[in-house]
Amino acid sequence: MRSSLALAAAVLVALSGAASAKSKTQIVSLDGHCDVLTLKIDKTSVAGTDDPDCAEGFGAGFIGKVKGFGNAIVAGVQFAEEPGVQLVLRVQYPLVTGGSWDLSATSDGVSFSEIESGTYTVQGTAAKGAKGSTPVIGVMRK
Repeated sequence: MRSSLALAAAVLVALSGAASAKSKTQIVSLDGHCDVLTLKIDKTSVAGTDDPDCAEGFGAGFIGKVKGFGNAIVAGVQFAEEPGVQLVLRVQYPLVTGGSWDLSATSDGVSFSEIESGTYTVQGTAAKGAKGSTPVIGVMRK
């Protein structure tokens, strides 16, 4: 019994290591904003964070085909600066510099509206810096 539990644990550890080996990290900056997104992509799922020097945001979502938009990453996003607001980020995929993105929001679960859109730049590292001085969620406060 102990040897089968140890074997099962070893298989689980090996499988989790193999799954993480297939994921990749991509850095994307939203043009005209200070938002630099670090995205961990694993086949069809995505998790990501925004540069904390810009806006403290995080989210998770999926890659798929969106009618009228094409292939995209679609993720629910939360920002500390906007409590009570659910945001949805849609990013054209595969990731290529000049691709498009949009951000929509709801605060009541009934009405849903686009608050900002634009293009993005794919970067090799977050250290390349931001393209603008305000976060994309800053648009909501205007």
